Amino acid sequence: MSGFRNQRWDPWLIISQIIAVQTLYYLGLGFLIFFITFAINQVPTLDYIFSYDTLQLSSWNGRFFCTIFLLNALTGALAIFYLVGRYKQCLDFSITIHFYHFIACCIYNYHYPNMFSWYVIQFLSIIIMTILSERFSKKYELQNIPLTSRADL
Repeated sequence: MSGFRNQRWDPWLIISQIIAVQTLYYLGLGFLIFFITFAINQVPTLDYIFSYDTLQLSSWNGRFFCTIFLLNALTGALAIFYLVGRYKQCLDFSITIHFYHFIACCIYNYHYPNMFSWYVIQFLSIIIMTILSERFSKKYELQNIPLTSRADL
């Protein structure tokens, strides 16, 4: 039966999508952190991406980097929308991005995150990324399909 959007389970496609989305997530975060640290005369390091101490809500600097992480949810949402493009898979890919980020942070710091603010920021980032990517994907999927033979695509 040839149905509309007939899909097979393709593990290589899923793995390549995960790698591509994760790469774009870190590229977006790296560019944001690079430009912001350059603007405030600090040296950009991997600590800003992987260290838990940078996401402290008690300091102005920590709140600033928390905002950068939340803004980067837009980068992740756009990556999911363009590379995955399926409404049903947005939550899966958002959680996958943050799960691998959690593993990378544990490896970088040699222990689990011990700051509540880190978990809050990651959870909010998952929510923002999921809602935005679902909204973009749903809007794209619900576009009218031209039925005339003279459709301008």
